[in-house]
Amino acid sequence: MIRQLLLISILVLAGVLSLQAQSADSDEIDSLLEQAEERFEDHDDEGSLELYLRVLDKDDENLEALWNAAIIKVRIGFRQDDERDQGDYYQRAFELAEKALHLYPEDGHANYAWAAAQGRMTDLIGTRDRIRAAHEIEEKVSKAAEKIPDYAPVWHIWGVWHSEVANVSRAERTAARFISGGLPDGSSEKAEEYLKKAIELDGENILFRLDLPRHYLEIGENGQAKELLEKIIEMEPKSKDDPGKLEEAEELLNEFS
Repeated sequence: MIRQLLLISILVLAGVLSLQAQSADSDEIDSLLEQAEERFEDHDDEGSLELYLRVLDKDDENLEALWNAAIIKVRIGFRQDDERDQGDYYQRAFELAEKALHLYPEDGHANYAWAAAQGRMTDLIGTRDRIRAAHEIEEKVSKAAEKIPDYAPVWHIWGVWHSEVANVSRAERTAARFISGGLPDGSSEKAEEYLKKAIELDGENILFRLDLPRHYLEIGENGQAKELLEKIIEMEPKSKDDPGKLEEAEELLNEFS
């Protein structure tokens, strides 16, 4: 009887210690996630990424860490001058996003991160693969827009997708005829609508504002583009990428002179 009571006591104690350890891990993960979000809002991508990766070391299925780490790797990759370095960042971003989507296929942020990572990877692949990827991106970003309709980046990427597909080169349009599925349906009208929606949700984002006049220039609406560019160059930079975007806006505006 004493031996049985001792064994029960040991098992109960082990269970209590296990729960305490799990609680401590959970508290630490919550703290890391909070710090990572703060770093991201302060435009410290590298610091934020480091914290999200620490979360994944403790919980490799953490949704918040997976999709955020994927997006940050896309952002950092885009800043790289060397195409090989870009590809490395985009590939790792895609792996993180694909894992998030596999584990949480109905989550809007997982679908958005997958679309963003795949979208950047298409910059580095051939025409046939790019056309095939466009269909997959359409599916994922459409679901993201359905799941998280108040998240501005979703509408931004959705608008850019429509603009790019609606205005593909003649060579790519011809190539699409020989590819299963052909070219997806892109709409200049939806590009304008969705980019405007992104701006409505986040009017301080210079990238969102710049991609609308870029679209207008693509479709020959130069007057509207010029009007928007004049407003953009008056904006104050907030992120490390903003000065470059403002410089691009000024260069585009100078072309009207």
